[in-house]
Amino acid sequence: MTAFQHIRSGVCIAALFTGTAAMADVTAQQVWDDWQANLGLYGNDSVTVGSQSLVGGVLTVTDLAINSDDGSTALSATLASLVFTENGDGTVSVTMSDEYPFTATTTPEFGPAQEITGALRSTGMAITVEGTPEEMFYAISADRYAVHVDNVSEDGTVIVNDMLFAFNDLMGQYRTATRDDGKRLVEYNVGSGSLDVLLDVDNPDEDTVLTLSGKIEGLRTNAIVVMPADAAVIEPEQMFAAGLEIAGGYDYEAANYMFSMTQFGDTTNGTASVPSGGELTVSMDADQVGFDSKVNGVEVNVSGDMMPFPITVSLAEYGFGILMPLSKSDTPEDFAALVNLSGLSVNDEIWSMLDPGAVLPRDPITAIIDLSGKARLFYDILDPAQADAMAMADVPGALDAITLNAFALEAGGASITGEGGFTLDNTDMTTIPGFPRPQGEVNLAINGLNGLLDKLVQMGLLPEDQAMMPRMMMGMFATTVGPDQLTSKIEINAEGHILANGQRIQ
Repeated sequence: MTAFQHIRSGVCIAALFTGTAAMADVTAQQVWDDWQANLGLYGNDSVTVGSQSLVGGVLTVTDLAINSDDGSTALSATLASLVFTENGDGTVSVTMSDEYPFTATTTPEFGPAQEITGALRSTGMAITVEGTPEEMFYAISADRYAVHVDNVSEDGTVIVNDMLFAFNDLMGQYRTATRDDGKRLVEYNVGSGSLDVLLDVDNPDEDTVLTLSGKIEGLRTNAIVVMPADAAVIEPEQMFAAGLEIAGGYDYEAANYMFSMTQFGDTTNGTASVPSGGELTVSMDADQVGFDSKVNGVEVNVSGDMMPFPITVSLAEYGFGILMPLSKSDTPEDFAALVNLSGLSVNDEIWSMLDPGAVLPRDPITAIIDLSGKARLFYDILDPAQADAMAMADVPGALDAITLNAFALEAGGASITGEGGFTLDNTDMTTIPGFPRPQGEVNLAINGLNGLLDKLVQMGLLPEDQAMMPRMMMGMFATTVGPDQLTSKIEINAEGHILANGQRIQ
């Protein structure tokens, strides 16, 4: 299943169980009509109903089934009962069967065929709809709402015995609407007191048994999805070009996991915790894709038969982000990239293997790089028709500006930090032959590096003669501002000259 097909299936399944959800009168028939509009994303021939009846403001649907097959991926699901009840105040209550079985099979051109069977299971679910036929709002709650995969098999061999994602004390709101341009809008904001996670894998082909359990506390999720009106007949790879838009994310208060894996007779056990929570956001449309994640504190503990001692690794903060344009543009568009590994610590046993004499300070290690800039693409990356031309091009776009918002590297008692930026003149490819002329500067602060070199020489990890080169480089390109404290300013001026601390070096 391609990423685009996953997106389509995920949106459709969400639509089935959230319906479409706002402030006026709606009838049972209107709510059911709106559900059918969402189910139409599968294609009109993929959804069938055993029977439906409307009596006294109660619309009952039985044996709702979805059966879709695109040749490589097939999905079947059934819902025994779906009831829409008018409450007399302009709202409609929706009740459904507590279990919704599904089966998904994939038959890729290469690799094993896979089958997934499971069910969506709910306890104490309550759904109330209000709004207008054009825009409906859902209030939803449940004591427990679980995605339960009973097993996963490859070529007939079961490799996953059990997989569970169960939301406890679920509460949230959904909204759906048909926009003036005919596109379908699905928006939700849902929270749960906790999320239980369970995984049980037994793969005889690889002699591997894995069990994992975990709990995520205070989980909140949100998303806005805009679907093209004729999504059912659009090729998956064309969905974004046709107008698919996705934006959403989640945050949580804390998470804890434990796992055990046995492979070829050797067992490894471990725990992982995120006591201060984290967050993630993602967005994508035809023009741009963005991803940003942050975790506040991580600790992992691992022990095993093949390990000489337990391993403990912790991070004060972890972050990763990316933003990039996807469509052709004559105007410079934003891009960005971030990697943040702050406060990386390991237990003393690991340090002692590397530095038995405790010569190096065992302070936490930090590595951060935060970039942003402006760039132009010459092609629409998501357009399959342009793929060959893009592959044959010397470059797919042009870089117009790049900014180093932050750079930090801290280890062994030394640190290097920096910031700066450059613009690039793509009309001048002669000042620096074959490259757009840059102009700008980078400012660096270097602390404790000579002391670190001395310690590496003392440990025998760095020969004295090899330590001379970085010392000479610091002497050439940096200015001393204190004991083992240096600064450096690297510039490229309008003439393409490179200067270090005001002195031309090229």
